[in-house]
Amino acid sequence: MKRKKLKKESFMKSVVVLMISQVFVKALGLVYKLYLTNKEGFGDKGNAIYSSGFQIYALLLTISAMGVPNALSKLISERVAVGDHRGAHRVFKIALITFSIIGFGCSMILFLGANTISNTFLQIPEAEMALVALSPSIFFVSVIAVIKGYFNGRENITVTARSQSLEQVFKTVFTIIIVNSLITGMDTVIMAAGANLATSLSACACFIYLVNYYRTIRPIIASEIKSTVNYKPTRIRKTIKQIFFVSIPMSLSSIFGALNRNIDCGKRT
Repeated sequence: MKRKKLKKESFMKSVVVLMISQVFVKALGLVYKLYLTNKEGFGDKGNAIYSSGFQIYALLLTISAMGVPNALSKLISERVAVGDHRGAHRVFKIALITFSIIGFGCSMILFLGANTISNTFLQIPEAEMALVALSPSIFFVSVIAVIKGYFNGRENITVTARSQSLEQVFKTVFTIIIVNSLITGMDTVIMAAGANLATSLSACACFIYLVNYYRTIRPIIASEIKSTVNYKPTRIRKTIKQIFFVSIPMSLSSIFGALNRNIDCGKRT
């Protein structure tokens, strides 16, 4: 019974769950943004530092993870549909390793290059700490994107919706706690960095949730792999090419949008 519940979710149920999740996420996002805007000592300066950090973060995140969930969902669902659970899980493992490396690389670029980016590109020296605080989240979100793609391909949309909601809850709570309690009395630069640190902590929490969920259903996945039919092994390089072939077109508009925002930000400064 448990296996059937994991494999089968109606289309309408998936749509409703995702819609509710998105509304919940947007509502909580409004809460913490209003909190930051009205926080004494944060003001326009804090918002400028906080937002400038996110421009670079969004660009690197687009490169490392955007389009991945949909691409993997497509490739995995194609294999699951013909009973090739082993092939589906192999695609997942290859994608997990690939995008873990890419995400880690982008995190290190942001971490090590924070000083150069903030001073030379953004021309906002105060944003350095905000960039450093955001850097770990790129790795976590890259891995999260792969796990979500795997579950979406298995038609288990509920876990994706839950993880999104959970991440936003933690982001809101961490933002308020860090900015209001842990760094009371400190300057705007520290508060902006603390608000961005909340993003990294919430991504870590979402990562932990998804990994734990995967572990709980690992025996079911293992039994599916044993019952695999129509398994057609492909070379690792070919599988990676397939993933990028599907994901890159999906992410091009986001990449161009992120580039334009960063160019506009550079012009304003």
